[in-house]
Amino acid sequence: KEELLAEMGACFLCGHIGIQNQQTLEDSAAYIQGWLDVLKSDHKLLVEAAAQAQKAVDYILA
Repeated sequence: KEELLAEMGACFLCGHIGIQNQQTLEDSAAYIQGWLDVLKSDHKLLVEAAAQAQKAVDYILA
């Protein structure tokens, strides 16, 4: 779960500071794709991970 949270947080930060490009989007999408089976079996995981990732990003940017 921590790896998913870290990847989501990295995506949020890259988007926030504007350094996201097509390659980083494709890399992140491919990594998160690997989590698809887990996310399908645990519908709360995506929301929980996104919330925790956003909380970490908010802390970093504060």
